Amino acid sequence: MSMRNTEQHWGWPSKLLHWLTALLILIQIPLGYYADDLQRSPLKLELFGWHKSLGMVILMLAIMRLLWRMAGSIPTLPDATVLQQRLASLGHSLLYGLMLALPLSGWVMSSAANRPINLFWLVEVPAITGPNKALKDIAEEVHEVSVTLLLVVLAVHIGAALWHHFKLRDSVLKRMWF
Repeated sequence: MSMRNTEQHWGWPSKLLHWLTALLILIQIPLGYYADDLQRSPLKLELFGWHKSLGMVILMLAIMRLLWRMAGSIPTLPDATVLQQRLASLGHSLLYGLMLALPLSGWVMSSAANRPINLFWLVEVPAITGPNKALKDIAEEVHEVSVTLLLVVLAVHIGAALWHHFKLRDSVLKRMWF
């Protein structure tokens, strides 16, 4: 398994970052919804501590993924029309944008609410802004809209991967697997 991406294959760092990010997002979404539905309690605070920590990890992974992607090539879509290429590009751009927007809006929301983020209870993440109720409300709305949009884009992304695998029987899904 090669380290670098090629025109035909994703390198192992791309695969590792992809699946690690996917796993964390699949944990993060239900964790956020569950914690948000709880009454104020020590459990709610602990779950939000995990949610915030995982969000910061996802932010770091998304930045690493973007840098790795910019540093190398990207496999081409086999037998893809121009429309399919543009839709794939749009979908990936939306995914990357949302992987940045969600943790950043959460960070702004926590900072503006004067609720520090303690990365796994080890390191306090510096506030990105001072206390500000109006900014907190805006960041909260961005966060909520972004998670809804992420769910839609993820459904399309997963659906497209499965369509390539089962209907087109091409290598799109296989080349992202180990």
